[in-house]
Amino acid sequence: MSAKKKSWKPTNKWWAAQCTATATLAVSWVNAGDWNKPLTIALIGLVSQATVAYLVSNAEPSTETSATSGAARGTPTGGLATSPGVRSSTA
Repeated sequence: MSAKKKSWKPTNKWWAAQCTATATLAVSWVNAGDWNKPLTIALIGLVSQATVAYLVSNAEPSTETSATSGAARGTPTGGLATSPGVRSSTA
């Protein structure tokens, strides 16, 4: 594994998503005529998704740890596990 230093700068992909979201909010504002409650709700959604997208990395999750933890609990790792007490409809 390479020790790649992480940057705090947003990626180009992040900026592209924010431009699209901001343009969509602007178009909605023009169509509404004035600022209203639904636009405020949309703005809160835009800010929250931008924050989460910035904080969560784009790295692929590790499949090795999830497979070993499932096997250790005795649950199948290749499919859906049912909760105890739930019967399969195919059995």
